[in-house]
Amino acid sequence: MLKACLAWAFFCLIFVLPLRAFDWETATSNGREYVSLRSFCLFYGFPYSPPSSNERFNSRNAAHSVSLKAGNSDMYLDGVHYVMSFPVENGDHGDWLVSRMDVIKLFEPVLRPTEVSGRHTIRGVVIDAGHGGTDNGATSRLGAEKNYTLDTANRLRKILQDAGFKVVFTRSNDVFVDLYERAHIASLYPDYAFVSIHFNSATPEAHGLETYCLSPRGAASTSSNYLTRGDIQKLPGNDYDTQNILLASMVHSEIIKLNPGDQSADRGVKRARFVVIKQNVLPAILVEGGFVSNHMESSRVDRPDYRQSLATAIARGVIRFSNSMGDRNVPLPGGSSRDDNDNPPPKPAPKPIPVAPPAPSGLAHDSTAGKPAAPKNSAPAIAAPPAPDKATSKTNKKGKKKTTPAGTTPATTPAPAADTTTPAPTASTPPPTPAPAPATNNSLNLTEPAAPTPTPGMDKAPAEPDEPPTVNIYPTTPEKPAGKTPAPDTSSPASTNAAPAEGPQP
Repeated sequence: MLKACLAWAFFCLIFVLPLRAFDWETATSNGREYVSLRSFCLFYGFPYSPPSSNERFNSRNAAHSVSLKAGNSDMYLDGVHYVMSFPVENGDHGDWLVSRMDVIKLFEPVLRPTEVSGRHTIRGVVIDAGHGGTDNGATSRLGAEKNYTLDTANRLRKILQDAGFKVVFTRSNDVFVDLYERAHIASLYPDYAFVSIHFNSATPEAHGLETYCLSPRGAASTSSNYLTRGDIQKLPGNDYDTQNILLASMVHSEIIKLNPGDQSADRGVKRARFVVIKQNVLPAILVEGGFVSNHMESSRVDRPDYRQSLATAIARGVIRFSNSMGDRNVPLPGGSSRDDNDNPPPKPAPKPIPVAPPAPSGLAHDSTAGKPAAPKNSAPAIAAPPAPDKATSKTNKKGKKKTTPAGTTPATTPAPAADTTTPAPTASTPPPTPAPAPATNNSLNLTEPAAPTPTPGMDKAPAEPDEPPTVNIYPTTPEKPAGKTPAPDTSSPASTNAAPAEGPQP
């Protein structure tokens, strides 16, 4: 027995202790919790250099590229646009700060999909064709959104069924279905994913593609400059935060390929609390497939070949998500340049990307507006990792309890094995070298930020819409004149695809 105990102790000493948990450099700013850009790069293996306050920070490792800018929520990962929950902040020692919320709820699942919690086989897809019946949705001079969404849903259904997935519709013909009923239908099919299809509307100049997933608890939606009481409440869909963003990321990275060479058409992966995603108990997203309020894009949306391409792109993203979540390895429709493990080929670091002016719509906004930055002369101090010296480790850990924000790694966590002697970068730091390899311990070692405390001002904030708002520039149903019957709605997309039978069809 004694020999067994000694053998176990020796094993722990040799193999377990070296895998010490990664120790993040943390800070607080405007009451929010952040990690330093330096520790972010170290953990994910991105080469790091002290960033310039006036330029984007661009870096790439063997598999990914990242582009960030201080004071801005717009981030580019592998060339794909994301709108973060909080803008990057200027920190101490010339470094930047990335919100803990975005590290946990965005970067971690997208950069390391194999670490996503709750991974399981995706057996089917619930397809939600937006609007329907008395609800036309957005309208153009050529047709109504409700018809375009249903036609795209039919095309998506066929592609997914051909790939071996089961498919359920929330509506299979031109009927009105309540938003909460759509989420309820999804709840009847565990181990499925949920995709809601819409088409956008705003000013005539607005164009491009957007993909939405649920906002994390404690973060406002992309379209909002205010934190409401509802934003700090846990919603059913928040149980799938990491799966939601991974599904949105994979679908969006596919649909933006429909606009090659037009960076402004990538309007980003965004956050919202629309009913069909916040009340959903499946990984859920909402796709905006183009602006019917834009003259050229409405013509494009009206074409069957475009809707077929859109359906194929959505299907590719869904299948990539399914392959990453379980043990399936379904080939992607339309061919693929990805390897056997569904990993993309290495891409060059993105060049500084100017953010296109957003459309003045309830869904598109200046992602930095209304989100205050830290005062210029009050940069938050970064809590650096403790030194590995055993004689001083206890003192360092006790001090860290006072400087590390609530919810970070417990004080008993030892320092990382790599880069523990390098001080935080300063303005006089010499030209940088590539960051060391990421820690060998795969644990993120970050707990979620605490939810903000409710304040009276939250009750005065405007409520978020239950679904994407529409701008009907070309109404298809004229107002009813006195004593006359209204003209029938003859608008429809150029498609003859038959809708399936009414009701959910497994």
